[in-house]
Amino acid sequence: MNNVSPIASSALTITAAQLVPTVDWMLAGFRGAAPADLSALIAGGVVLLLHAGYNWLVARQAAKTPAPAQS
Repeated sequence: MNNVSPIASSALTITAAQLVPTVDWMLAGFRGAAPADLSALIAGGVVLLLHAGYNWLVARQAAKTPAPAQS
């Protein structure tokens, strides 16, 4: 395993209490005001995409770099 430091970001936890109102709002056809937790869910999605992209780039670079010879 390589010793690559992960991107430092705040920890985001999505709970059912946050997710259910947003799903209900979406199933109702986006009628009414958006739930208060919607912005936290969007921020969590952005952070997830950034981490996934970073991890993909690191893995891609590691695959291109030859492994050091062991003595």
